[in-house]
Amino acid sequence: MEAVILHGGQGTRLRPLTHTGPKQLIKVAGKPVSQWVLEQIRDAGIKDVVIILGDNTPTRVVDYYGDGSRFGVKITYVYQGKARGLADAVYKVKDVVSDKFLVYLGDNVVPYDLEKFSSFKGSASILLAKVENPNRFGVAVIEEGKVVKLVEKPKEPISDLALVGVYGFTREIFDVIEGLKPSWRGELEITDAIQGLIDRGREVNYEVVQGWWKDTGTPRDILEANAFLLDRHAERKIEGEVENSTIDGRVIVEKGAVIKNSVVRGPTYIGKDSKVVNSYIGPFTSVGDSSEIVDSEIEYSVILDRVRIKGVSLMDSLVGNNANVEKGGRWQKLIIGENSSVIL
Repeated sequence: MEAVILHGGQGTRLRPLTHTGPKQLIKVAGKPVSQWVLEQIRDAGIKDVVIILGDNTPTRVVDYYGDGSRFGVKITYVYQGKARGLADAVYKVKDVVSDKFLVYLGDNVVPYDLEKFSSFKGSASILLAKVENPNRFGVAVIEEGKVVKLVEKPKEPISDLALVGVYGFTREIFDVIEGLKPSWRGELEITDAIQGLIDRGREVNYEVVQGWWKDTGTPRDILEANAFLLDRHAERKIEGEVENSTIDGRVIVEKGAVIKNSVVRGPTYIGKDSKVVNSYIGPFTSVGDSSEIVDSEIEYSVILDRVRIKGVSLMDSLVGNNANVEKGGRWQKLIIGENSSVIL
């Protein structure tokens, strides 16, 4: 069984961060969102992975994941190009998958035992979750224990059960997609493809996911995913250097990192070769690799790689790669794109 990770889309709600790279490579709790997906797939025993590339700097994805060997999988890349909908992306793998395959949106985090998909029955299997804002998602209508209707981003409330971006398909889905027409959004919708299976009388299984899951489509979603993954996976691991500092709770300090004259409270992640000097790093904060934080306070934030922060107090903030932030007042809330410089 192969797993397909969809790595396309423009990520418009995460701009300016996505002007310079795909949203799926934004790090949360020390890893890109799509790496959490990849490792979840690998841990379910699926070793053959197909990554669908979009047109937003696809070379960054290939450079990061390579052939997959360092992650314990084999990766095949398929180029979608301009986004024409999830069903179009799925159709692109027609020539590289077997009879059954898993599809997982690379910007979603869904704690679920994926091994169950290796034995799903029927023509498809979908995961659903109750949401308060169904107009943001594709939704499913369930009657008498069966999926009877799917609608993409409904304007009128017809169900509070949203598709969470994890699907199991057989090759029959390709026949349905070949007959699809673009929706009012100009895209080939995966909800229409699954509806096509239902219209043919095929069985579509479903399960309602209980508890937390996240579509990391906005800055707030990124921060919440970071907090959840830190809370779920962080452990106390100090591999860097700690000098005259206090480390409280589940804090990960990677090799080469230096914590000096500072307080760090977990759950928190400090990446490789980063420096924290005369600073306070509060809970649910991730600091990427080779970053430097001096004379600052940071809480509930995601700081990416090679960032320089000096004399600033940040909370609920998302700071892109290679950004520089200096001389701030108390508790700023910032969303800063890659290669930016901000003096407050």
